[in-house]
Amino acid sequence: MRVFATASLIFLTALLTACDRRAPAIQADFPLVKLTDRVYVIHGPNEMPNKANQGFMNNPGFVLTSKGVVVVDPGSSVQVGDMLLKKIATVTKDPVIAVFNTHIHGDHWLGNDAVQRAYPMAVIYAHPNMMGRSAVEGERWLKLMLQLTDGGTKGTKAVIPKLGVENEEALALGGLHFRIHHSGQAHTDGDIMVEVVEEKVLFLGDNAVVERAARLDDGHFLGNIAACEMALKTDAKHFVPGHGKTNGREVVTAYRDWLKALHGSVNKYYAKGMSDFEMKDKVIADLKPYQKWAMFDNEIGKLISLAWLQIEQASF
Repeated sequence: MRVFATASLIFLTALLTACDRRAPAIQADFPLVKLTDRVYVIHGPNEMPNKANQGFMNNPGFVLTSKGVVVVDPGSSVQVGDMLLKKIATVTKDPVIAVFNTHIHGDHWLGNDAVQRAYPMAVIYAHPNMMGRSAVEGERWLKLMLQLTDGGTKGTKAVIPKLGVENEEALALGGLHFRIHHSGQAHTDGDIMVEVVEEKVLFLGDNAVVERAARLDDGHFLGNIAACEMALKTDAKHFVPGHGKTNGREVVTAYRDWLKALHGSVNKYYAKGMSDFEMKDKVIADLKPYQKWAMFDNEIGKLISLAWLQIEQASF
């Protein structure tokens, strides 16, 4: 009986270890881009999560302060978060003291797990609307990322933000000021854009992305346009999109103009009494300059339908 019990215990331990085992570390080497003396970003692939990219698709960033490192959007998994921490270690030995999560979509914040494991005292900030949904959405995104990456994010846990931040708050962290911008419902109802005031850098979250027909399932066309206008009123010179390469004001103006073009085209045909299905080909023709954007073919039908519904709702 003792031999049997020992064998059972060994088997159970091995089974639990296998269940807890993490997926491998991120294999590709993504370059660290220095925006200013204190601000860095890693640009993820401008595509959907998949087995090849191991779920890495956003643009994690970090800021060096006199008290430690401030991270913005640590990515989609513990693996992406670990990669970010390794990149940080090539620049400084200082600890991470704070994290900002720009919105509810897990490809931007499930990397909180890696930061908390390494730096349990780091404070994680987000908009209250995001915090209110993060427990449920976190579990949904964990399952989604596992499915899309064929297990490439295994071992990740959803670590919920701890403190809420609102529009126009300015947090003083290690000699720098992090100003929060929230315009209402934009890409989601809980977006924040994080301005590093002294460095003239603005982290946009998914309120602006580069050459990508981003989903707006949780968002609003006119609200997202308003968020872009808010971003353009800042003094920032470097605009970090949620996806795609960092650049100047054109990051924001190009995405704003895309939203205006799509919404304006749908509104034009809505006024003629056409349904979303009937106008689809005409809207696509109107959007010829954008037809080569990432995700355009897969998302344009849903985006047209969403714009149509929002225009209809506004008419009542």
